[in-house]
Amino acid sequence: MGRFYDKMMGRGFLVQQLSITEIVGAYKKSFLGLTWMFVLPLLAVVIWVFLNGAGIIDPGDTGMPYPAYVLLSTSIWGFYLEAYKSTSNLLVTNGRMLIMAKVPFEPFITQKIVVHLINFIIPFLLNVIVLLFFGIRFSWWSLLFPLALVPLFCLGLAIGMFTAILRIIAVDLGTIIDEGMKLMMFLTPVVYTANVSAGYLQSIVKYNPLTYLVGLPRDVLVSGHINHIWATVVCASVSIFIFFVTYRMLIKVGRRVLERLVNN
Repeated sequence: MGRFYDKMMGRGFLVQQLSITEIVGAYKKSFLGLTWMFVLPLLAVVIWVFLNGAGIIDPGDTGMPYPAYVLLSTSIWGFYLEAYKSTSNLLVTNGRMLIMAKVPFEPFITQKIVVHLINFIIPFLLNVIVLLFFGIRFSWWSLLFPLALVPLFCLGLAIGMFTAILRIIAVDLGTIIDEGMKLMMFLTPVVYTANVSAGYLQSIVKYNPLTYLVGLPRDVLVSGHINHIWATVVCASVSIFIFFVTYRMLIKVGRRVLERLVNN
């Protein structure tokens, strides 16, 4: 029991040190520092609001002021995308340490999750302030918002872990997935609604699992009810299942893949 406790404490300390190092390293050389967490989301909102005001895009009925809709939706999308990024470079960045020092994978995966959550929570406070400013009133259902993010989070981590393996055994495929993740935002109701009136795009949105995974936390936070509940439940269940399968695959084949990285 004592050895198990020491082992867990050692891993916890490693996660803590890695998290502090990454967060400090990301902002210490920047003049604005942590302020970028607030500035970048606002810049994204300004761009889309300008396009909407110019009549270039018609988002449909958002059910709330468009700036608030875009800020919330892009923040949720960013949560998904950063979950992907946090694990997609796991093996390339930490590969030599993992294989030479025989450090287990779990602390590094946990550290990426911790840093990602910290980076999301701070700018999310800006979302809450903006929604309140535009007259959005939260209900008790809003407390389920963190839980509603879990399926989207699991899918982002799963695709990231799978891509981490591909970056070593098939570099080009990893690059293709990177570009595909950027494209998917425009095929997902982030800056427009799921009822956007555009023939082919409407069909893509309907069969895009991200439509329901992004919509779930947004609906829970703002309206307190879930649209397309059965499609959402299926997509959420599949996402969580894929996460556990991909996680086990990374643990099982990760070291053999890393040997190839070291040998190269």
